[in-house]
Amino acid sequence: MRLTISFIFSVWCVGVVWAQDRKPIPLAEQSYKPTGIRVATDLISLGKTFAGPAFKGWEVNADMDLRNYYPTIDIGSWAKNVPITNGSYANSGNYFRVGVDINLLGKDPDKNMFFIGFRYGRSFFHENLTFIDSSPNLFLPVTVHQTNAHVTGSWAELTTGLRVKVWKELWTGYTARIKFAPSEKNNSSAFAPYDMPGYGIVGRTPWWGFDYQIFWRFAWKKEKPAARK
Repeated sequence: MRLTISFIFSVWCVGVVWAQDRKPIPLAEQSYKPTGIRVATDLISLGKTFAGPAFKGWEVNADMDLRNYYPTIDIGSWAKNVPITNGSYANSGNYFRVGVDINLLGKDPDKNMFFIGFRYGRSFFHENLTFIDSSPNLFLPVTVHQTNAHVTGSWAELTTGLRVKVWKELWTGYTARIKFAPSEKNNSSAFAPYDMPGYGIVGRTPWWGFDYQIFWRFAWKKEKPAARK
């Protein structure tokens, strides 16, 4: 909890210092009309997928500018295979997150961002547990299979990160996450849910997350070039 508070305070301090260096936007230039949408994918998820059988997944992100506010949505898939003592655990499912990011850089013609934000996440998954029961009251060890077929869950996140334009409509950046307040509903109750797609290990809160993303922006309104002094 202390790490969470320190992280939030550090981000807030950096944001305040950065924002003080930005000039206020004249009212005549302020507009909530969106000018485009950015679509991204998380390169870390793709890298882990190709690295081996322990994780398979992908994530697609999108955001849209409303002045300094960026409504966001993330959609992803997640499957894990985890070895345990005398057995194995596996899960598979989908998740989404919705929220908003606040750009602390002010009006930037390239839509570069240093932001803080909030997310609400939902997960829908199933999981399987296989282990060898060697209880003393058994004549021979028995292989046990248990399944949670329909599990739903939710959580909240505080986020921060960067978005930087690198070429034409191409952006890159990262999102750091503090995930907290996980909850789940298990309809089969074979065992307590262990790993929630999109969140991670249910019994650990707060839980950290990090995405490295590459964006392409689809613009329907061109920004006026900034006046040179």
